[in-house]
Amino acid sequence: MNKGILLIVAAYIVVLACIGVYFNKRNKNNHDFYVTRDRIPGWAIAISERATTSSSWMMLGGTGAVYTMGISGLWLFFGLYLSLIIYWFWFAKAFKKENDKNPQLTLTSFIAARWGSHEKIIRLLCALIIAVFYIIYAASNLVGAGKTVNSLFGYDVVPTMIVVAVIITAYAALGGLGSIIYNDLIQAVIMCFALIVLPIIAWIQVFQNGGLSAGLSASGPDYMALFGGLTTGSAFLLVFNQSSYIWGNFGMDTVTRKVMAIKKNEDIKSGRVAGLVTGFLWYGGVFSIGITGLCLYGAGTFEDPETLFPTMVNDLLPGGLSVLVLCGVIAAIMSTCADQLLAVTGAISVDIVQRVFKVQMGERTALFFSKALLALVGVATFLFALNSGDLVMNMVSFAWSGMGSSLGPVVLMTMLDKKASGVGMIAALIAGAGLTLVWSRLAFLAAVDVKFGAFFIALIVGVIVSRLAPNKGVSQESDVDAEGGNW
Repeated sequence: MNKGILLIVAAYIVVLACIGVYFNKRNKNNHDFYVTRDRIPGWAIAISERATTSSSWMMLGGTGAVYTMGISGLWLFFGLYLSLIIYWFWFAKAFKKENDKNPQLTLTSFIAARWGSHEKIIRLLCALIIAVFYIIYAASNLVGAGKTVNSLFGYDVVPTMIVVAVIITAYAALGGLGSIIYNDLIQAVIMCFALIVLPIIAWIQVFQNGGLSAGLSASGPDYMALFGGLTTGSAFLLVFNQSSYIWGNFGMDTVTRKVMAIKKNEDIKSGRVAGLVTGFLWYGGVFSIGITGLCLYGAGTFEDPETLFPTMVNDLLPGGLSVLVLCGVIAAIMSTCADQLLAVTGAISVDIVQRVFKVQMGERTALFFSKALLALVGVATFLFALNSGDLVMNMVSFAWSGMGSSLGPVVLMTMLDKKASGVGMIAALIAGAGLTLVWSRLAFLAAVDVKFGAFFIALIVGVIVSRLAPNKGVSQESDVDAEGGNW
């Protein structure tokens, strides 16, 4: 790696560190650390939310998925963009309105604080689900960083993961959500550059080599079909399975905490525009890279399809641009991983230690404990990534299902179902997480994606159990304060 590249990387790290130091000085308690004290513009929160959800799984896993599927991979992005529309046109406003009734720091607290005598067990289940599945999710990002740098420059995967893990943990522990959001803005600019420039150059290459139709035809007719050559029932399942990421957003702590950081309703309107525009650019860029990669290299060329993106960067871009695009991938990884580490830290520190086990701390002590715990979570994530041999896309899909299929139904029930009960919440949490763990072992369910099937089964279980075991004179409105004096 030449001196110019090292200077670019070093300058990038310095900027991240400065933002972390700035927010470290402003953070006085856990409330500042987890949801910020400042009013952050809606457009900034929206772009941060996009950067968080569009990480290495999108730039590596998403491009690899389209490469293996062809045109039918479009349904994956149909589901993702539809979830974005639902999020900004309905969910953000409704969730904020519900949370404003009894403000909380974490998604776990939002759910648990409304269920009276069942609060402790619900809080513990939610926190454990977030901790387990987000560590898997964050580990997938470290694996993605290692793959990218190894493919582009030949450096070993493990040292790369160490460097990225140290940087992410440091700035997240220093500044909390405030530093993460503003670092996300910088990283989003780099990601936009990567997902616009590379597809443009790739499309030029495709049309110089005979065009899209010729390129896809060479790989086989199924790659040109909107339903992948499937018909009727199979095509219907393809659409639903590839669109299954719609349901996960409702149960993502990293997504809902961005809504908690919105101070004014008008910020939702600016966030809506920024989120939809950014999502369109990014999803379009990822789909274009996968399709053009299929045209340029042909089907079956890559043993690991998730190396398509870095391979195209190496082959199509000059040295300087390839470094900037590499920074785009690393930026995507860092923005997501930092937010996930914060989510796990909040679940353990606020929800388990302070709320379940009733450990009393002063404001400064609680803040220091959160920062130290985040560093330990970063180490645990690295160790998990070190021992993971799975594809990034598979790890993300598993983690997304684990949280989306358990936390998603209970969030919707908390917001919409007036007859929901604490026992129903517990049943839905166990059903969603449990089905995620066993789904792949049940052959008769293999045709249905776990993210789709487990979500709706857990939702149905929660609704039915709530009717069979209603609350006994317990209001959904919590008697729990807004995290008391432990902020």
